[in-house]
This record gives sequence, C-alpha cells and structure tokens, in this order.
Amino acid sequence: MKQFKHIISRLSRVALAAAAIALLTPAMSAQSDKSLKLHSENGLFNHLSVGVQTGLTGFGVDVAMPVHRLVTLRAGIAGNAFGDIKFKAINTGSEITNVQLVEDDAIKQSKMVDKVELALKPRFWNFFVMAEVHPFPTPFYFAAGLFAGSRNFLHFRNTNDGALQFLYDANQKVSDYNALFHTNYPPVGVKFGDYVFTADENYNIDVKMKTWAVKPYLGIGFGQSMARHHRLSVAVDAGLMFWGAPKFMLNNEKEIKSTQKGSGVTHLISWFKAYPLLQIRLAYKIF
Repeated sequence: MKQFKHIISRLSRVALAAAAIALLTPAMSAQSDKSLKLHSENGLFNHLSVGVQTGLTGFGVDVAMPVHRLVTLRAGIAGNAFGDIKFKAINTGSEITNVQLVEDDAIKQSKMVDKVELALKPRFWNFFVMAEVHPFPTPFYFAAGLFAGSRNFLHFRNTNDGALQFLYDANQKVSDYNALFHTNYPPVGVKFGDYVFTADENYNIDVKMKTWAVKPYLGIGFGQSMARHHRLSVAVDAGLMFWGAPKFMLNNEKEIKSTQKGSGVTHLISWFKAYPLLQIRLAYKIF
C-alpha cells in the first residue's frame, strides 16, 4: 500500500511538472519568435541602425539598413575638426644671394625674417554612401561607395593676419626682375617641401591642398553594421578613397608648381592618388 502511494505521489509530481512546462512553452515560444523577427529577419529596409565612427576620415555619424540578405547600405557624414597645427616655414627671400636683387629695399626687408609661422588647418568633411557585401558566413565583408563634399583637404595660412607685405613686395620684385632680364629666379615665399607658397595681395599665405569633390571608395571590413541577434554591433574597415593627385592652390585658384619635380613632397603627391582609410564604427539597432 505504501509503495502504491509512493508511485501515485511521483506520478503527481511528474504531472504537475508537465503541466507547468505546457503552460510556459507558448510564452517562451512567442518571445523567441518575436526576438527572431526583430533581430534576424532578412528583407528590404526592414531594419535600421544608427552609428558613430572614428578613424582617418575623422568623426562621423550614419544610418544603416539592409537592402538584401547579403547587402547593407550605409549613409552619413564624416570629417575632422582638429585644432590648427602650427609650424614655422623657411622664408625663401632670406636665401637670395644675387647682388642686384639684394640691394633692393624689398629684398632687404624680406631677408630680415628667416621663418614665418603657418597654421595647418585640417578641414575635410564629406557625405558618403557605402554598400557592405557579406558573401560568406563570417564577419568579413567587402565595402564600396562614394564620398562627396569638401575638395580642401588641408588649408595653410599665416598665423599673423596681413603681416606678410615684405614677402609680397619681394616676390613682386623678383617677378619684375625675371621679366626684365629674362632670368628664372624662383618665387619668394615660404617653403613647404618642394613648393613655395607666395603671399597674396592681402599680405597673407592662403593655400589649399585640393582633391576631387567626388571620391570613390573600396575596402574590406570585419564585424557588423547591422547586428543579427543584438542591439549593439562593432565593425572595423580599411580601404582606399580615390581622390586624384592633390594640388596646392592659391586662393585665386592658381595652381602652385613644384620647384623640383620628381623628388621630395612632389614625388609623394604624384602617387598619392588614393587616401588610405581605417575606421571603427559602433552601431545601435533601433528596429
């Protein structure tokens, strides 16, 4: 009799456990289905994430959404807002040795200053559209897109506004001398590698390093811009932004020619037709 009661008691406990599992299973299943639908469903524009990024393009924000089960589309804006970088550049007027030129008052004034302080102003902002293709069941992906926006990659300007009349006057004197005596003395200004930046009529150095306005991009990445099973995701990608051979331009849009072709900064610029990028992105999936 006792054994029978023991069996009945065990069966009752099993029955209660089975009933509890039966009651909980639909709720768990519904929650799982909801999570699956929210985070893993493939489709067109059915998810959206917002992200922030940092890297060699500067800081940026973007939005991303799937356009295919293998392709995610991103669009946003990125750029840099670093402070000015100050440095001193050699005044080429101080290097003039021609006797006739040295006797001129404008050249004498120029030779009194050895170096001029310039401020390098990084100001480079671009809108971008990027497609990420995930062809393999791994975190690796290919990226291709376009950056469009600022042509000015770097801006050079003297720190003491309107203080370079001595450079302007000296350069005018050398230009007149070359025209009169058919000589070929280089312009007077400040040196940046193989380039000489001359002062404008406002007595300032105002030079921009310019690139293409529209810049194609190709790269590879690791991670996800659109997480499948989580809200947060991290991705790192590296590639090349093709922007043409940069040119140094005066504020009147006149190109500055190098004083020594095929060497130094000129040689570097000649093959620097693509800007290498490395970016880290943190994204949050809204839905």
